[in-house]
Amino acid sequence: MSVGQLREFLDEIADTGQARWWLKRLSANDTQGTHAHQAGPYVPRAVMFSLVPELNRPTDVNPREYIHATVHPQQQTATVHAIWYNNKLRSGTRNETRITNWGGSSSPFLDPSRTGYLAIFAFGGNTGSRWCHAWVCQSEDEEDFAEERFGTVEPGHDLVLPPMRTVTPRTSCWLEEDEIPNAWMETFPSPAEIMQRSFELHPEYRQLPPDRRLINRRNCEWELFQSVESAFWLPVIREGFTSVETFLSTAQTLAQRRKARSGRSLERHLSHIFGEAGFLENIHFDQQAETEMGNRPDFLFPSEAAYHDESFDSAKLRMLAAKTSMKERWSQVLREADRVHHKHLLTLQHGVPQSQFDQIQAWNIQLVVPKPLHRHYLKPIRQHLQTLEDFIAEVKVLSEPSSSSSGVAGKQSD
Repeated sequence: MSVGQLREFLDEIADTGQARWWLKRLSANDTQGTHAHQAGPYVPRAVMFSLVPELNRPTDVNPREYIHATVHPQQQTATVHAIWYNNKLRSGTRNETRITNWGGSSSPFLDPSRTGYLAIFAFGGNTGSRWCHAWVCQSEDEEDFAEERFGTVEPGHDLVLPPMRTVTPRTSCWLEEDEIPNAWMETFPSPAEIMQRSFELHPEYRQLPPDRRLINRRNCEWELFQSVESAFWLPVIREGFTSVETFLSTAQTLAQRRKARSGRSLERHLSHIFGEAGFLENIHFDQQAETEMGNRPDFLFPSEAAYHDESFDSAKLRMLAAKTSMKERWSQVLREADRVHHKHLLTLQHGVPQSQFDQIQAWNIQLVVPKPLHRHYLKPIRQHLQTLEDFIAEVKVLSEPSSSSSGVAGKQSD
């Protein structure tokens, strides 16, 4: 199914302003994968009582409420049962809530192959006339889209949200002229100011995995930059130019500013994500640290001081080069840090030829590619790519006290 259909589904339900949202990743126990013969998804009691308050009747034995449910996009309908199995209150063993009667094996909620999939539920109505609309995501694209709107949903950690008329506060990072600060119209904002404003527009990106977070934030920053650039320069362009030289000078200014923004944007975003992962600059990593012959890798882990300390184990050093596109520039990485034998190169390029990838591997360079971009690479190459999240995990292991040497890194972590 397409992301477009999921978007329409979410927008239509959100526009009612009535639905309470519940998102969970289906467990094997939910989907019959454990052969436990449960009849529907498990719902934590606190969650169930917030979605169906009238079910909270402890004096009743196994109380239940009937809900008219529709599963999208298949349009399967059923009268499901919200049940509180509460015999533990009477010396029994069971005290749990579930939603059952989804239609047996024909329901995606009772299909073992859907274990781990993200399920979205929207509940509304009143006592006696409750309704529920549900969707089981069927692709990573659908899950990514849903988590961009609602936030990350981890296995075993359900997400419950109150009614909202607009699921996401903003779908675009383009600023209208009345949204642009007056100071920016007088002096064009710095790259750091643009980036900070992009973070403010979509704080929910902070909840995304590092790979998706990087892609979304850079896309947002670029769109925001274009909107400010348009508001700042269009009046000048519309007034016209009195000479070719004036035109060329303006065009050159625009081109240089775009180039300057693009050149360091990736590094700035990576540095911010490393900070969110708990890395401290000048303690866990250095930017543009000097190595041999005046070379300066984009990122050096754990520090420039550790790199130049011959007693520090070189196997615990890492360097990361960041290039939006590689072309033939990947070979520059080879001379940036001689002590780092296994180098890392992060790129946003949409695929590389097999022959070039073979060369990169032969020189012991590990390509780091954000997970959403893996689909652009040949299948034989994908299995050899490292995600940004995996790279962060690798560096974290090296920075743990048990992995630290007694040299410079040890002194810095005291």
